[in-house]
Amino acid sequence: MSATVRRGFIYFGILVLVVAFGCIGPAFFWLPQARVGVPLPVITLPGEVLQGNIFGIKGADLTNTFTSMILVDVLMLLIGIFVWRATNGIAPDKFVPRGFTNFIELITEFLYNQAKTLLGPHTSKAFPLAMTVFMMLLVANWVKLIPGVESIGIISCAEPKQPGFGIWGNDDSTPGIFLNVNQLDLSGRGGIKATEEDTHACEEKHPEFTPPIVIAKRERGELPAVEEHEAAPAEGEHEATPEATETGAITPATFVDATTSAKAAEGANPDLFVVIPYFRALATDLNFPLALAIVVVLMVQVWGMQALGGAYWFKFINIPALGNVAKKPLGLIDFIVGLVEIISEISRIVSLSFRLFGNIFAGGVLLIVMTFLVAGFLPSVFYFLEIFVGAIQAYVFATLTIIYASQAVVGHHSDDEHDEHGEHH
Repeated sequence: MSATVRRGFIYFGILVLVVAFGCIGPAFFWLPQARVGVPLPVITLPGEVLQGNIFGIKGADLTNTFTSMILVDVLMLLIGIFVWRATNGIAPDKFVPRGFTNFIELITEFLYNQAKTLLGPHTSKAFPLAMTVFMMLLVANWVKLIPGVESIGIISCAEPKQPGFGIWGNDDSTPGIFLNVNQLDLSGRGGIKATEEDTHACEEKHPEFTPPIVIAKRERGELPAVEEHEAAPAEGEHEATPEATETGAITPATFVDATTSAKAAEGANPDLFVVIPYFRALATDLNFPLALAIVVVLMVQVWGMQALGGAYWFKFINIPALGNVAKKPLGLIDFIVGLVEIISEISRIVSLSFRLFGNIFAGGVLLIVMTFLVAGFLPSVFYFLEIFVGAIQAYVFATLTIIYASQAVVGHHSDDEHDEHGEHH
């Protein structure tokens, strides 16, 4: 066996030990023994409601993606103020960027040069929007990687079909951390899927943990109000406490008090909870990328009109080609192609929004799954990957904005114009 092969085996053995010590140990042994579980977070597509009917307006619900948008807006304003203060009162030819302002100048100049190449004299129209989109997406995609985002929030009863987890605290009204689960039982780590009976039982036993969306719907009359009643413990019975299983682990299923509500007496589990985070990745709510895509596509039409006037619409409904069909029957094909362009323009909204939404949502799920499986240090590798993906998605969206703008400001000459141009020469 050569020295290279022996060295390879040694390195491989060290790698196995590092993975076992740094990844498997904390997630499957040390954390559960310390009564700190690593449950699988709830993955939902729509933004989760934090407060319903804000300002007394029925239907106006505050979601965690909306709070993320506010956070991103504040950060964008702070970045703008910081750069403005760094450049204020200094002549452009004498300003020397340093630190953060140097980073902002680098990405701005890079994107501007690309826009200048494609748009030429029309750069001043499209570049501000493209740069704003890039910076907003970059901040939004990177903010989600800050520890605490998507993990710190309010405890709420698990809604039907949601995986819920038991919690451990000093008493029923002051819950603390999630119950630990069996060390190697991945099914337990995924929680227990709540039923409607479980949710009702939880709301009766812990009314302070009623999901905000349920409270909002009740205030709007979309759900019936809960009938309040008290259920006194039967004589000789005592309050529930977590019981250890045969393996010594405490599971959410053991944290049930069958005397606290009528629903619990029927076998429902009133102690299944989830965490609704205060902030969630902004682009994981389809409303945000869809709104950005609509703004971009509408502005592309505006830029096309400004550059070409009313002739811009001949790109979609080719009236000149249709009027010349007697002379050149193939002009009918140009007219049909124009109609196809309408579909193509609308499809840009779908492609822009779902590309951004899919990549950012998938990245969040990837981090959740890797933390769920191995915890420890391995998810940090995917954090670096998400930094790269977040930047790439922001760049792609901004670049496509510039490309669509460049296609809109280019004239589409009819056959008559080409013929006249040829005869002139």
